[in-house]
Amino acid sequence: MFIKAMFLSVSVFLLVSCYPMGTFQGPDVLPEGRETVGIGISWMTNIISLQDSASGEEAAFWADGSILFRRGLPYNTEVGIKLVRGPDIGLAFFSDIKWQVLKDPIMVAVDLGLSYWSVEAAGWVGYHPALIAGTEKLFGVVQYNYIRSPANVRKTQDLLVGRHIKQKKSKYTLTPFVGLHWSERDPDDVYYSLGFGFKQPLDKWSIF
Repeated sequence: MFIKAMFLSVSVFLLVSCYPMGTFQGPDVLPEGRETVGIGISWMTNIISLQDSASGEEAAFWADGSILFRRGLPYNTEVGIKLVRGPDIGLAFFSDIKWQVLKDPIMVAVDLGLSYWSVEAAGWVGYHPALIAGTEKLFGVVQYNYIRSPANVRKTQDLLVGRHIKQKKSKYTLTPFVGLHWSERDPDDVYYSLGFGFKQPLDKWSIF
């Protein structure tokens, strides 16, 4: 029972760690004054949970849904906020600022996200610096996460690859991504994630 409780605790922390990039961001930034709104969904699993699911002792996948808003600012910067909700992890609020430091020959941006989680009536806080590089279509993300609860501190890393697929007629962008996530306490226990995001300019927003 103790081992299972510890495993669930680690799972929740790793789920928390991957969410800032659940905003499906690339290294590009919005023009000043431009705004977008989007929704997203992500799943995560690892080898242990897949093995436990075969015996009926554990769910194989964890999932979340998110709603996000982003706005372009001067000096190649962009800010965003996001609400995330999962069945086992409460409600989370994220805020971040992204600065595009290089545009050619490839785009490079740095991002700093801050988070607050309401999990089991306890407040968790975290910060999430990231480096994002690539093009307007294909990009990679390296991210570090420091997350503190009333009783624990966790440090995790993420590696993600995503792609922006822009739909010209409807003005929306679909962004699938895949990711790897691991904790400094147990780097051999790797988590795998898959997500899809959908966003549109705020003034063009439509589900059709």
